Amino acid sequence: MYYIDLEKLVNFTPVSNDFIDRYVGKIESTYIAVYIYITRRALKGKLPTVSELSDRFSLSSEVIQKIITYWDKEGLFDKSSKPSYSPSEIAKMERIDNNISELISTASAILGRALGQKEQSTILSLYDYYRLPVEVITILLGHCAEAGNSSINYIEKIALDWSEKNIKTMEEAENYLKLYYGDFSKVLKAFGINGRLATAKEKKYIEKWLVTNKQPLEIVTAACEEAVINTGKVSWKYADTILKDWLDNGIKTVEQAEKYSKEHIDELKKKAKSKPETPAAKPVRKTNSFNNFDERDYDKEAIDDLALELLEVEKNDT
Repeated sequence: MYYIDLEKLVNFTPVSNDFIDRYVGKIESTYIAVYIYITRRALKGKLPTVSELSDRFSLSSEVIQKIITYWDKEGLFDKSSKPSYSPSEIAKMERIDNNISELISTASAILGRALGQKEQSTILSLYDYYRLPVEVITILLGHCAEAGNSSINYIEKIALDWSEKNIKTMEEAENYLKLYYGDFSKVLKAFGINGRLATAKEKKYIEKWLVTNKQPLEIVTAACEEAVINTGKVSWKYADTILKDWLDNGIKTVEQAEKYSKEHIDELKKKAKSKPETPAAKPVRKTNSFNNFDERDYDKEAIDDLALELLEVEKNDT
């Protein structure tokens, strides 16, 4: 088999004229230097870690992360696959960056167990690959431990979500937890649902009400309670109809909502019956075609969604 050494073939690091025109002389030279070095290392087939960059440029890990985030937002980095760190690499990175040894030690204490090599590698990736600050990772680990699910796969799933939502400070992490594990639970409780987190389908409704429409929590829970009273069951569609109607009519307090609902109850019921379910539920086949699903993608949330859909079909059939 033939092999071509790209370094010998192309003995330079290419920088486009567009890059020079857009950035050179217009942003800090350190940002330029870090980007060129990362590009040079990419040609060798192995990207440098945050710790390596920190050591080479004599900059803190926080500054390196800020620089990487800048270039990522500029669209100059492609998403790479998550690295796996060997014990020797972990030990070397711990010597270079004190944050790493502190992070692994803190993770072990929070999770209540000694971490194996795979777990240490994943914890390190939260910092080095997902670019989450140590204090944010600490909050994330504490949340997982309190939720009773400290498996490394669950921790990484939450980290990916936080990374995609660009949660970079303690305040952002705490606000996120309050919303998704505090306010979301209160909405579920208003429907009489206890002891579990919202499913993906339910999250879309709650995010629409609380985040997109920015309706007060007490208004949202009042609509959920009213939906149960008027329909005799948990009806996200009916609650959505109520909240849209209240939003369109400037209803912002529970007192206003109670008065408005008494005057428009028949109209609301009519709207709820005519409005299709949103977001649309996937049709459930009555064949035993499990081959349509990829087993590797199954998780508790997906199973919860499927179970809820099956229950809806069963109710409609009876």
